[in-house]
Amino acid sequence: MATTDRQLVEQWRSIQDAYFRTSCAIDRALESKFDIGLNEFEILDLVAESSDTACRMKALGERTPMTQSAVSKVVDRLEKAGLLARHSCADDRRSLFLELTEAGRKLHKQAAVEHRAVLKENLS
Repeated sequence: MATTDRQLVEQWRSIQDAYFRTSCAIDRALESKFDIGLNEFEILDLVAESSDTACRMKALGERTPMTQSAVSKVVDRLEKAGLLARHSCADDRRSLFLELTEAGRKLHKQAAVEHRAVLKENLS
């Protein structure tokens, strides 16, 4: 393997190591303290970050590496848990809007502190 190829492979492995180490640490912390996993938190976080009052489901799918099917399953779980509300768009019945419920906002606020702390601990 040429030197530049070897460097690329090592760089890739370093990125993977940082990702897996960090995502596992976040997942463990969120599960133990808030009973949600990383995927659930990411959806809550993306909806919370939305500049609109409600986040379009389609836009959410574009901002995460999860498949549309995985996003839908996570949204279903969060809605059943009372953390997200789903609404139809008046202009386009095919579009769905998501917004955090009061319980979702409270959980997100607390979990975000833990999420950021684990990111800082693992990536700084």
